[in-house]
Amino acid sequence: MECNKDEAIKAMDIAKKKVAENDYNGAKKFAEKAQNLYPKIDGLKQVLMLIDVYISAGNKLSGGESDWYAILGVDPLADDDAVKKQYKKLALLLHPDKNKCEGAEGAFKLVLEAWSLLSDKIKRIAFDQKRKSREVKPKKSRKQKPPAKHQKPPPNHQNQPPDQQKPPPNQKQQPQNQQKQPPNQKQQPPHQPKQPPNQPKPPPNQPKQPPNQQKQQPPNQPKQPPDQ
Repeated sequence: MECNKDEAIKAMDIAKKKVAENDYNGAKKFAEKAQNLYPKIDGLKQVLMLIDVYISAGNKLSGGESDWYAILGVDPLADDDAVKKQYKKLALLLHPDKNKCEGAEGAFKLVLEAWSLLSDKIKRIAFDQKRKSREVKPKKSRKQKPPAKHQKPPPNHQNQPPDQQKPPPNQKQQPQNQQKQPPNQKQQPPHQPKQPPNQPKPPPNQPKQPPNQQKQQPPNQPKQPPDQ
């Protein structure tokens, strides 16, 4: 246990040096190490609280204003009694008369400023409205992501292949139209044989002339002898 206590004191000293250098994240790392080695070390709670106040003050809202709820360490929905109780707790730990660590006075001023704003109902309502509006803006910017719009073209590219596949059925219909022509050619041969029956008709008209010639000539020749 004594070995752990010595290591905890060394880690505590390094944490205080980091606070003086404004390296609050590094200071918290060594302060937590000291807490794990020897939780009962003197002044550990004051150092940890001081570091948390500075880290919270560094996390600004979107408009650049400090989050006074985070500095005071209370929930935004906390009532007035809870806010007042938390302020008194921090004031006892961070007041320069009781906390001799470097940076305690600056941390106490931040806590006092947070209390003066959140204890005033009008100022707190105005701050709540600003805080909500500044928290909503990043959410709107996330919704306006351009990649969501550029993802729509791929389904359109997928719709093109079925359109390109439509011409093959049209090409299949052409061979059917070509096959319909042969039956039209078959219909021509039956029209050709009709011509031969029309040609033999002239011969029957020619033999009718000889009978007419025989009937007219013989009767006219015998009439001449009686006149002599």
